[in-house]
Formats: sequence, structure tokens, C-alpha cells
Amino acid sequence: MKYFLIHKDLPAEIRRNLSFFGECVPLPAFEKLPFAVCSHPDMLIAQIGGKLLIHEEYRQGRELLTSLGMPFVLSHTPVSAKYPEDIRLNCFCLDNRFISNEKYVSQDALRIAKEFGFRSVSVPQGYAKCSCAVAGNAVATADRGIEKILRADGADVLLLQPYTIGIEVYDTGFIGGASVLLDENTLGFFGNVELFEQYEMLKDFFARRGVSLISLGCGPLFDYGGAIDVSV
Repeated sequence: MKYFLIHKDLPAEIRRNLSFFGECVPLPAFEKLPFAVCSHPDMLIAQIGGKLLIHEEYRQGRELLTSLGMPFVLSHTPVSAKYPEDIRLNCFCLDNRFISNEKYVSQDALRIAKEFGFRSVSVPQGYAKCSCAVAGNAVATADRGIEKILRADGADVLLLQPYTIGIEVYDTGFIGGASVLLDENTLGFFGNVELFEQYEMLKDFFARRGVSLISLGCGPLFDYGGAIDVSV
């Protein structure tokens, strides 16, 4: 069974379209994180080599994963609503790389990545996963620090110009938080991706890597913290 762990307030239209690819499971809010992102999957759970890593103090999240039969590992690194203690699990894997702000990411994340044979690549951006749309072993990001480091490391990267994506409370959201990999050849977006000002460039970049873009909603893109796909 394939599940998508999603923001609890993901709109019904997006949830309905996402459900064609897997069952949607809303994540409860975690009060230790800032209000605007306390239900964002990319702030609550990390997925490393197929293993789920969850905040030790996120009791409701742990209970939910247990009820679904999803094994997980606890992150013991302290977390709070104050940056950088909120970004402990904001990390992702790309090919053989584990990408995060190594100084502030969970030590348990670094340990698990090492156990799976991933090579740690540290970036200045604490919200590493939020900042990147990832598919086809390639990354699209507007973060110049991430782009510079990954490109120097030999990764396949598209640098986007600064953009505006909706998000609660903050000025702008991120492309990673507004997207989810539906399967290895399909990248979905929370909203109508064709309304995104750099749509053609984004579409062409991923098309050359065998990945198509689809819209899960009809309005402008909105950052709901992505989604985490889990098969059990």
C-alpha cells in the first residue's frame, strides 16, 4: 500500500488528485515548531534510504505511524520553534548524496545517512528540502548557495530566479514545499504549475530527464511542506 503523509490542511481538490497515486494521510500538528509550518511534512519527518526519521517529542506523529504499521527511527536532537532548531529534519537525498545544513541537521539523520552509504553534502540553507524540487536525480532551486555547492559536486541543477509561492504567514514559500514526487517519472505541484512564472523552463529541464509535471490544483502554487510517500 502506498501512502502520502500530507499537511493536515491540504485542500480537498489537491488531496483528491493526489489520492489517485496513493492514500493521503494528514499529519497532526507539532506544537514545538513555528505555527506556520507545524504541519509541514518536510519539517516533521525525514526520509533517508527508505527509513523514516521523526522527532522524538512528536508523540502524535509517532502514534500515527505506528497505527499504519510504518517503522521509524527517533531523532533525539532538540527541536524548537526558533531557527535553526526547527530545521533538524529538513534534508533530502539525491543519488548518493545526503543534503542538509550539516551544522544544524539532526545528528541521527547524519548517522542514518552514513549507515546507508550516503555522502554528506552540507549547504548553507537550513530549509534544504523545502528549497528544492527533486526528480530524476535532478534538482530545481532558487537558492544560489544550494545551486553552487551541488553544481560543484557534479549534481544536475536548475537555478530558478526568485519567485513568489504562497505560504501561510511568511512572505513566500519554496518550490520544494509546493511539490511532491508522485512516481519516478511524475512531479506533482500543489496548484496549477502552468501559472508558475518559470513553468516552461522548469518543464523543459525535467522533461530532458524523463519527468513530467502535473498540477494537483487549479490556483497559484502554495507551499504545504511537500508530502512524504511511504509504501508498506
